[in-house]
Order: sequence, then structure tokens, then C-alpha cells
Amino acid sequence: MSVQVKQLRLELKHTFRIAHGSSTERTNALVRIGSGVGEAALPPYYPTTVPDVADYVDSISEMLEDALIRRELPIVSIIDALPEGPPTAIAAVDMALHDVWGQRLGAPLYELFGLDPQVIPKSSYAIPIPEDLDDLAEQLDTVDTFPFLKLKLGSGNPDFDEAIVRKTREQYGGLLCVDVNSGWSVDVAAKMIRKLTDCNLVFIEQPISADHIDDWHLLRRILPSDVPPLIADESVHSPENVIELAGAATGINIKLAKCGGIHMARKMIHLARALDLSVMLGCMIESSVALTAAAHLSPLVDYLDLDGQMHLASDPFTGLTFNQGEISLPTGPGLGVSPA
Repeated sequence: MSVQVKQLRLELKHTFRIAHGSSTERTNALVRIGSGVGEAALPPYYPTTVPDVADYVDSISEMLEDALIRRELPIVSIIDALPEGPPTAIAAVDMALHDVWGQRLGAPLYELFGLDPQVIPKSSYAIPIPEDLDDLAEQLDTVDTFPFLKLKLGSGNPDFDEAIVRKTREQYGGLLCVDVNSGWSVDVAAKMIRKLTDCNLVFIEQPISADHIDDWHLLRRILPSDVPPLIADESVHSPENVIELAGAATGINIKLAKCGGIHMARKMIHLARALDLSVMLGCMIESSVALTAAAHLSPLVDYLDLDGQMHLASDPFTGLTFNQGEISLPTGPGLGVSPA
């Protein structure tokens, strides 16, 4: 059978703590369609499971088998015709189809998209919420040569969140951003964003809950104009969300698992540009399959956060390389990934 779904267990190097909870391992789903491969990220705060991905792929297996035997692969039409389902499952199918498409044409995706791999922005590297400031100092010692760090905030204690940022700024002089992962209320966010204005932050990501888009517009109204840019992440899943956030958020963070894959991500990037929003390309805890798939779009964006494989004890695939934030794309056809 040329369409398969398997469990992909990913053990982490260290406990990864964010506002949504802590993890020492993740279980994703690996989707194979012919010679193509895709990955469905399944963080514990998402409702989708490996069986859910398998059920979705099984429901469209006949459609996928038919696509594989066609001489040409009209990938846009095939992906647009996919039925509704879990976005992360659709994303994995989308990645695998793009992989097959690129392999048949004998070129990497970025080349087929007409993109220049020499204009990729530096990626941030995420520091999970520390247990205390001594723990933070130890973490910073291991990455003090990285040019761009992202601090995870939303510890439940705004004073500790502020202390994390200020301690980092004492020890680290490079580019710095923070990601609250929906961890503050609007009132707390308004206070904290003002307090952190003097910390020279590149941006503040998802400071408030993702549930109410109107809260983004409220927050924008009550903040002064000189605060760091605000990037929406958990609030952005679709083109409709991009439109709703225009005028409130400064930019959006697109993740393939959230939006449904490469095809939809490209649409959202162009829409965001039309609405004068900056664009970030992000990731979850994923292997080099999903990270490389996203990285093929990296010449199109302003910010990158593609460090997921750097938090793994062992990456089961090879693809993109992450050298202290410098992302390099593989030159093989399609995604250009292979088993490690």
C-alpha cells in the first residue's frame, strides 16, 4: 500500500516548559504517500491524535492512490479538493504531496517556487520557561553565541516573567523576542508590554488568549504606539484570522500544522503582505520532515522560528540544517529529507 500513517515518537533533550504545559517527549504522526513524506505535529494541547490522523488519511486514501498513478500531479487542484479534517493531518498530506511533486520534477521546492535560499532570515532559538533564574542563567550559558533568542513566558507569575526578560538582557546582548503563548490577560498584557518596552525586544508573540480576536483590537487601543511589535500565533489558523487581525496585531506567525500545510501557508503569506502585516514562519516540536517543509518558504518571511529539531535528543530525519540560527536548505528534490 502506498499510503501509510505511522507513529513518530520524539524524545526531547530537556523538559520543554511553556504556558500550555511541560513535555519531555512528543508523539507526532508520519504520513507517507508514495515516495513522499509528511509530518503531523500533535502537541498535547491539540485535540488531534495519531488515530485521528490515520482515520483522515484512510478516508482519502483512494483519492491519493488515484493521484499517484497520474502522469502529471496537479498539486494545487488535489490539495484544494481535500475534504475538511484536522489541519495538522491535512498539513502532513500536503507536505507528502509536495515532496512527491518535487521528486517527479527533480528539483527542491524552493527552486520550484522561484525562491532564493540566500535571503533566509536568521531563526530564533527558544528558551523554555526556567524553573528559576539560576536555571535560566545555565540555559543562557549554552546559547550565548546564538544571534537571536526567544524567551518563553506565561509562567503564571508576571513578576517572574519580567525577571526572566531582565535577567536575560543582563547576560545576553543579541536579538531577543518573547513568546507568551496566550499566558496573559489583556490587563496583564497591557502592563507587561509597557514594562518591557525598555528591553529592546524584536517583538512580543501571542501575549493574550487566542479565543477572542476582539481582545487584540482592545489591546491595541489601550497601548501606546512605541511598544514592541505584537505577533499573533495561536490566534492565527486561517486566512479569515489574518483579515480579522489586520490593524490590531503587527504580524502573524504561520505554522504548517495550524493552517493545513505549504499550499495554505503560501496563501496566508501573500494575504498578510497585502494587509501590511509582517510574517513569521514558526514550528512546534517536530522532526526535520515538518521543519524542512516549512523552511522551503523561509525566503518569503521576515522572521523565522524553526528550531524544533534542536530540542530533540535524536532527529529521525535529516533535511535543513540549523547552525546557531543560520538555516540552510537541502538541495535534494521535493522536501529533500531522508531518514537519519
